[in-house]
Amino acid sequence: METGQGFSRNRRSKLGIIALVLLVFFTGVLLGTNLRGIAHRLGINLVDNSFAKLEAVYTWVKEHHVDPDALDPTRAVDDAIRGMLPHVDGGYTRYESAEEAAEFNQSTIEGKYTGVGIQSKPPTSGEMEVEIVFRGSPAEAAGVKVRDKVMAVDGQAIKGLTQIDINNRIRGEAGTAVTLTILREGESAPLNITIERGVIALPVVDHWVEGDVGVVAMYRFTETAPGQLREAILDLKEQQVAAILFDLRSNGGGLLYSAQEIVDFFLPAGEVIVREVDRYGVEQVPKTKEGTIWDGPLAILLNGGSASASEVVAGALQDHDRAILLGEVSFGKGTVQVPYPMTDGSRLWITQYRYLTPSGRDINKKGLTPDVIIEQPENAQVDEQLQQAVKYVKDNMVQK
Repeated sequence: METGQGFSRNRRSKLGIIALVLLVFFTGVLLGTNLRGIAHRLGINLVDNSFAKLEAVYTWVKEHHVDPDALDPTRAVDDAIRGMLPHVDGGYTRYESAEEAAEFNQSTIEGKYTGVGIQSKPPTSGEMEVEIVFRGSPAEAAGVKVRDKVMAVDGQAIKGLTQIDINNRIRGEAGTAVTLTILREGESAPLNITIERGVIALPVVDHWVEGDVGVVAMYRFTETAPGQLREAILDLKEQQVAAILFDLRSNGGGLLYSAQEIVDFFLPAGEVIVREVDRYGVEQVPKTKEGTIWDGPLAILLNGGSASASEVVAGALQDHDRAILLGEVSFGKGTVQVPYPMTDGSRLWITQYRYLTPSGRDINKKGLTPDVIIEQPENAQVDEQLQQAVKYVKDNMVQK
């Protein structure tokens, strides 16, 4: 605890600094000199001085360019923000213009749009990496894969374009075609993939019965996902299935709180769901509540497109020995982004937490390793991976 004398000394010091800053300000006004420059010469950094260079470039262009209106302030700010963020963490910390934010909200709420059926990270270095290929979409049928990097659309390079500009080029009327030039790991040259656009329904949950096994496929972790999953599980219980296969393949995630609510469906109260760690190493540890609706045999099917919220659910249930993981190593996204809305409708997503599984595993850039590896053959005409997973559950998890 500070003494009264120490508090008084600190107060006088603060008042002195305030007085000095005010002096610098009024001196700058009277002399017509840049405030930041004067403050810097006096040893006072009002903001990171690195940004003085950005301000200087903007000022010089506005004052000396032959066309004084050539540099649009709004676009200049947006482009500056976009230019700095890809270097932060590979595109997860990102900026959305008001138009992009509205588009994101609309597709999430309405659940459909016209396009090819991919979701990508913001572009970096002239490439845009595919993060999700929606199941049953034209892109999947044409052979686009997670981690493909789009370089050009209809022969036009995307370098220098914003994500919304690229999306507008890819999207179009249903029935028309678009050609994506992509880089794929393991391929010596770029691939040109032509895709016929269609109406992309963004499904959330589907379910059906395979003998004694109930299969639940979840495609996204939206606000409505827990309610839809609950209805699917209750319907399967009415059909008296003996086990459930939870298919999270190519589910790139979504809302963290939806994942937390879904873990509740399979675990008793009081169990750790995930460990969220901030920049100071402080943990938030949400736990399950009274919400269990399925306590029977459970398996989860993953692939390389299973990411983020999918990995939260699968990691929690694997750590608690509640589910067997089948399939392939998951994507490995162990970070959480928090949205910061701005007054003009734009939005900034900041990677604010790392997350660990309940046992403390860091799966970022590593993924979850299945208990049983089941791969989809490269040139298979049917979903052999799902068929083999259902067979595994029938043979090993259903009591005869």
